[in-house]
Amino acid sequence: MKVELSKQSYKDPEKNRNGDFCTFELLENGHLAVLALSDGVGSSPCDWKASMVSCQKFIEAFKADNNEDITERFLQALKAANQEVLLTTDRCNGMKTTFCGVVWDIGKKKVHYTSIGDSRIYAFSNNKASQISTDEVKSVILRKKDGKPMIVSGIAVTAEGITNVMGSQQVSFGIETKDAEGIDGMVLSTDGFHGLSTTFEEDIREAINTISLEQGLKQIYHKYKDLQKDDMTILALRKVKTANNHSEILATILNNEAIPDMSNFELSKVLLRGIEEGIQEQDADKASKLIALCETKRIDLGREETGNLISLMFRVNFQNGGVYQKLMSLMRSSKA
Repeated sequence: MKVELSKQSYKDPEKNRNGDFCTFELLENGHLAVLALSDGVGSSPCDWKASMVSCQKFIEAFKADNNEDITERFLQALKAANQEVLLTTDRCNGMKTTFCGVVWDIGKKKVHYTSIGDSRIYAFSNNKASQISTDEVKSVILRKKDGKPMIVSGIAVTAEGITNVMGSQQVSFGIETKDAEGIDGMVLSTDGFHGLSTTFEEDIREAINTISLEQGLKQIYHKYKDLQKDDMTILALRKVKTANNHSEILATILNNEAIPDMSNFELSKVLLRGIEEGIQEQDADKASKLIALCETKRIDLGREETGNLISLMFRVNFQNGGVYQKLMSLMRSSKA
């Protein structure tokens, strides 16, 4: 099994530096995928440095450890990252950050993960994204400069504050482990992303299923960017299954038989190949049927790939107005 990873991070336009950070590495000949994401606490010094240091030190410490017990190796890397943040002695002393870490053991089909603070981890399975981390937050009363509670219409104003952070002597680490057999992807995000929309999990589903994972993540940002009020960072991993039976699957679809159990991402690759074949063969029925399935399954082939199909029509002199119009409609509706 192979995996594909992509990340996107966007600075709050009103800030000088991005307080979020994320990174990933494939280790041990691609058998371990290690992901880290942090959101520096803005009310503490140097949020940008806290997030960067925690992620980089976690990866560094995990790589340097050869312990075969992944959970113990994970824990020691977390402790090393916390110490690195905690012991900063320059003007950034006292910096703090949230943290999400994932280690996907591809060989043993296990996912190990932890979340500290209010950054989140989502698992993608059965074509659905679900939060598997727990927000470590509590409601706190906002206070004025004189220490008195802020009151509006007779009611104290509250906000959610995080209860667990990197850069604290009291930080607690809880590492969870899941069977990865049924998991097709993982997404880590800071609250600048997932806090903006109640449709975030559905938006993850659409992004994971796009031909280009990078474009899928970008489409979430473009949907949310007018609402942005914080740094926004997202990091995603998805399984990439190598299917050698595209022709068989296409034949199944064209014969109106049940589509094999597969992710929309894998199905999109089959449909893209089939539409290309339909155009090259100048088979309007084949191309139209596969395009219609894209519409029914809400599969986004992406503007670039759809544009390539339209260009292919011109190159092979396939003059069919119906197929052309359907492809133009797909391209106009594409978010990726």
